[in-house]
Amino acid sequence: MFNTVTNQQAKATADHLQAALQPNKQGFVPDYNIPLLATGGGNNQPETLSALGPLADLIGTWASARFAGFNVMPLPQETAPEGVILFNFPYYEVITFSATQGKVVNRGGDYQQNSYTIFYEQRVFFADGDKKDQLVHAENGTWLNLATTSQGSGKYNRPPYIPAPSGGANVPIQNPEHAIVKQVSIPHGNSILALGNHHFVDGRPEIPIANTLPQPETKAGTAIAGLYGENSPSNPNINPNIVLEQQLLVNQAYNPITKTDILTVNSDNDGLVSSIPFCKNHVDVPNFSTTYWIERLSNGALQLQYTQNISLQFNNTKNSKLLFPHITANTLFKVG
Repeated sequence: MFNTVTNQQAKATADHLQAALQPNKQGFVPDYNIPLLATGGGNNQPETLSALGPLADLIGTWASARFAGFNVMPLPQETAPEGVILFNFPYYEVITFSATQGKVVNRGGDYQQNSYTIFYEQRVFFADGDKKDQLVHAENGTWLNLATTSQGSGKYNRPPYIPAPSGGANVPIQNPEHAIVKQVSIPHGNSILALGNHHFVDGRPEIPIANTLPQPETKAGTAIAGLYGENSPSNPNINPNIVLEQQLLVNQAYNPITKTDILTVNSDNDGLVSSIPFCKNHVDVPNFSTTYWIERLSNGALQLQYTQNISLQFNNTKNSKLLFPHITANTLFKVG
């Protein structure tokens, strides 16, 4: 009986292989119109939205005002007096978030982890200057909300469920510090994995004061600091997050924030930044971190604020021992 089954399996495999090599002979054409993402900004089914947790409010398209965002970007240039120049500018952007048609499952053998996923696409444009309205940056990636649960049996992961580890009644609880994940694909040749958590606060958030000055504070770093202007929290070259605080003052006067969901992820939290050899040898990225504030306004609308820090290390230059914060901050409103 064993040999018979084996022979049948071998014949079926051979038949499938033959069909794969001659797909047109079978009259089969894949339906390439089946979307990865559900229509209308993604899967908006109640079950999906519930599983996405804090990510659910992101689904849709967001846009900023023309001068809402500010970018601080140090660049290596050996002919410059300090070996560094600054390319700082206001920007606007569009980000679209879409939920997938279903969850992604990581099977562990005795229990599993469900990854509830939204894809995003980000486009950033110069707000003014010689390249006004031209694309300056684009990226895509995913946000994940992770949850552990019982694992089913067989290829299609169906009941009966496999007993939990050590025969217990419950599977291990998802580590809340690893429950939120951001995966980023940047066309400079960088791939980023950052993990973190989320929590709610009533009312508006407290925006931290950023510091874009190179670290640590050395003689070389002090000389470079002069490029940034006055060392003051009101100077966006030092504290790009000031643009977020300015928007919150407008909210307070005209449309107060009633509740904020805060997402924070960091590549140092069991994540990773991987770069192509050129970037590693010249402008490496030791760390990535970002915080998203999803804010519900008193009129029921949603507002999204974020700050992001990509640490840069200019290897093989006279400033290779310094870390340069590349910080961006912006406020967006849901438009679709």
